[in-house]
Amino acid sequence: MDKRLAGILKYLLFLSIGILLLWYTYKDTDFSEIAGSLSRIRWEWAVASFCLGYLAIIIRGFRWNILLEPLGYRSDRWMNVHSVAFGYLMNDFVPRSGELARCGLLNRAEKIPIDKLFGTVILERIVDVLLLGVVVILSAFIHADAFQRLTNQIDGGKGKMLIYTAVAGIASLIIAYLFLKIFRNNKYIQRVIEFLRGVFNGIQSIVLLRQKTLFIIYSVGIWATWLVMTQCMMYALEETRGMGLGDTLFFVLAGSLGMLIPAPGGIGSYHYASTKGFEALGYSTQTGLTFAAISWAAKTLMEIVMGAIGFFIVTSVKMKKNNF
Repeated sequence: MDKRLAGILKYLLFLSIGILLLWYTYKDTDFSEIAGSLSRIRWEWAVASFCLGYLAIIIRGFRWNILLEPLGYRSDRWMNVHSVAFGYLMNDFVPRSGELARCGLLNRAEKIPIDKLFGTVILERIVDVLLLGVVVILSAFIHADAFQRLTNQIDGGKGKMLIYTAVAGIASLIIAYLFLKIFRNNKYIQRVIEFLRGVFNGIQSIVLLRQKTLFIIYSVGIWATWLVMTQCMMYALEETRGMGLGDTLFFVLAGSLGMLIPAPGGIGSYHYASTKGFEALGYSTQTGLTFAAISWAAKTLMEIVMGAIGFFIVTSVKMKKNNF
């Protein structure tokens, strides 16, 4: 099958999943209540949430430079930020494309090899998953009952599916290793091996970090910024102004779990998981539906606007460098 056609079919599949989840979540919703909530929104808090969302992108861009330094590369920090913003924009349209997209944009601007950039991005994701684990533990401790209610909504069969997926993944890695070893003299396989070596070098950069403390501060800062960003959006809506940081942390967990489903920009999956998070906390389904719709729209708007601006700035800088 043609790669382009396969990519299109894959995208349509993920989009269909998102739309199906969106329909299922909102099929019995009274949209007049959502419209009414939007008319009563406190825009100063919504704008603050927008700005904090971009601050998280800035911190992520600055953290990226710390990972590049041990590899012998150092780019302009704002080129990193703009590339990260572009990656978020791409994820809103094509799931999981943002990681490679931001590497490609920074490669064009700073000439850093894509394989090494991609390795550092994989490392970032590993760190993010570890911090997500910390959020899970904190949420389970602060809201034990709500956490139990949320996990009870997960069908036991899905747990088996995760186990099967893990086994299949390990088996695939073993098969891939044996394949590369057997055909290592093939010129195409050699290119793949060389790319994988670059990726591995990028992942190894964490061992050689010179600014470990700052890296940790940035990593925690990203999640802290997401938390405060969400809290500001809680204050913006009349129905959620009474929610404290503990409730918001639990909601951030629920929303993050929804974003793990590869739907474009988390459409449908974010709404479904966020609503379930509100229900687990004891809030009405309508409150969850309202907040999920408005917060997702604000987040997506920020990512599209700042991602487009970032792409324009990086492209403009590259053109100026080429002309002079």
